[in-house]
Amino acid sequence: MIASTASAFTFCLPASRPAKGALLALLLLAALGGCGSAGQEPSPCHGYGCEFDVQGPAGMRLRYAPVVEPSDPRANVVFLEQLYQMVEDCAGIQAPAPFVVIKKEGALVSPLDGLQHHGLYYSDPDLMLIDDGAWTFWSLKHETVHYLLHHALGNSDPDHTSSLFLTCVELPFPMP
Repeated sequence: MIASTASAFTFCLPASRPAKGALLALLLLAALGGCGSAGQEPSPCHGYGCEFDVQGPAGMRLRYAPVVEPSDPRANVVFLEQLYQMVEDCAGIQAPAPFVVIKKEGALVSPLDGLQHHGLYYSDPDLMLIDDGAWTFWSLKHETVHYLLHHALGNSDPDHTSSLFLTCVELPFPMP
């Protein structure tokens, strides 16, 4: 990797000073060795970073910026904690409050099916991604079921076979 990086540069080393020229080349190679993406590790928290804007009294960490303003109801961590606790109570499963990141609507694509989603849950470390669309609160409750099932059973139920998805998450529209 270093050799290919170094070959992109042309050096004009004076013939009368090959030792100094070789030393300069070695120093340049050492400095360039840290450049590029080969040595970089992916961002923590599944590539989204672990920074958050606010932490609620129950421990939920929330990142809403730059997607929504602090005055937006979706940035109200206490309200989001109440929704989370409603699902906890319904499911009868307790787990530490999660880390939630609000993303722009249309930005969430599942690595499992390649389709756009309104919410995604990742484990180890736990992360809930929720979009800022009209489904934000429903999505939080839905992803909470995945999160709680993972904590209780070690399986987040990506196929949605648990009855908790029906009993603990109201649909955002009337059933036909």
